[in-house]
Amino acid sequence: MGVFNGREMAAAVLQWSTAAPGASPAILLQGRFNLTLSGSFTGVAAALQRSFDNGATWVTCSSLGAPVVFNGAASEVCDEPEAGVFYRVNVTAIASGSVSVRLSQ
Repeated sequence: MGVFNGREMAAAVLQWSTAAPGASPAILLQGRFNLTLSGSFTGVAAALQRSFDNGATWVTCSSLGAPVVFNGAASEVCDEPEAGVFYRVNVTAIASGSVSVRLSQ
């Protein structure tokens, strides 16, 4: 969890858990950041999304033009070159259990 001697070491952290479909709160990130999905869950579909207009609209992040959807636990290092971009994780399906999301830098 990025904690050393009881102190959070990351400068910006969003932690969120859910047992039902929904979107996490948003966090403003620029530069390299971490995405972690963990927990005891089955049948999950979750996507990292970003907004260029203060959260009015959200776009699912893609790789080579294809939307990236996580179906299990994941730990990714991401990079955002532009200032003022918000990120969130959108869980569109979860069959059982709960998923924990952490976005940090």
